[in-house]
Amino acid sequence: MNDLESTRQVYDMVILASEARYWYFLIGSTLAGFIAVQGFAKFRSDQKEGVLRNTGWILIALNLVPTIYGLFSSEVELSLHRSLPIHFCAINGWLIALNCFWKNTKAFTFSTFMGTIGGLYAILTPQLTIGDAPAILAHYYLNHTAIVVMPIVMARTYGFRFPKWAWIWTYGAVAVLSTAVGAFNWYLNTYHPGDITANYMYMWEAPKVKNPFLQGAPWPWYILPLHAALVLHLIVINFGYRWASPLEELSGKAWWRRRLI
Repeated sequence: MNDLESTRQVYDMVILASEARYWYFLIGSTLAGFIAVQGFAKFRSDQKEGVLRNTGWILIALNLVPTIYGLFSSEVELSLHRSLPIHFCAINGWLIALNCFWKNTKAFTFSTFMGTIGGLYAILTPQLTIGDAPAILAHYYLNHTAIVVMPIVMARTYGFRFPKWAWIWTYGAVAVLSTAVGAFNWYLNTYHPGDITANYMYMWEAPKVKNPFLQGAPWPWYILPLHAALVLHLIVINFGYRWASPLEELSGKAWWRRRLI
């Protein structure tokens, strides 16, 4: 193993199901999410605004953990190639935090679709791009639990809903954004090469985790099944949220159509 490969192994830390900590964090994240959803539902109407804002401040502080830890600890090295918050899960971490103040439907929609997908897979197949220092590990699981749970809270407790055809424009936004980030990876790796490669949104090389949608294809071919999987996941999440949301009684084709769009 050469020096570059050794450095990458430190950064791209995969936690396997054979490790005890995998199950501790998986069970802990599940329990924390359940408690959060149930807890938010118990607040009175006159308490909701304050609770949502306080949650927003907590989530903002959570998003700052990697940067602050990197500034004061030798265990994490901040760099343009790995430390910018432009992975989808990092973007959604900021979106759900700021939307506690904005209360914007489009921000809710994007973070619900992409946060649910990214958060679930991150917890089930964890890969930490900047190592597994204790603070980074804690941030990883708290952030990914939050981006799955907070959309459920926003929908159940605060009445947020998807606009019509939201899953389609979300796919378009993801395609444009991921392409732009892929170009940014190329720019960094071509004109500012370092000891590690920029791989934001995994648009430079595939994740190292085992995933049924990743079959070992080289770049850029592994991206194609991910797009197909993205569309499938968007449809399922769209249907799930609409099915769980209180809607007027519909029957037959109208019932299915309402939930698909």
